[in-house]
Amino acid sequence: MDIVERLRSHWGGERIADVSIDVADAADEIERSREALREIYEVYAGSEGIPQPMTAAEGYLLSLLMEVVRIAQKALKEKE
Repeated sequence: MDIVERLRSHWGGERIADVSIDVADAADEIERSREALREIYEVYAGSEGIPQPMTAAEGYLLSLLMEVVRIAQKALKEKE
């Protein structure tokens, strides 16, 4: 008896179907998140560089952008 059959006999078919739907939804959510992170990383990687900030506010925004890129790189396991 395989694991699915054992789970069905233990919990009933309805609960297994619910779990299958939850797993499929989670997989879709993971894929959407990966695609969003990939887009963030690709937008940054495709840029022609970021000029030196002229003001403190621009410097702060640049540091925020670089942090977002680092998070995306880490999540995607990209090399710099």
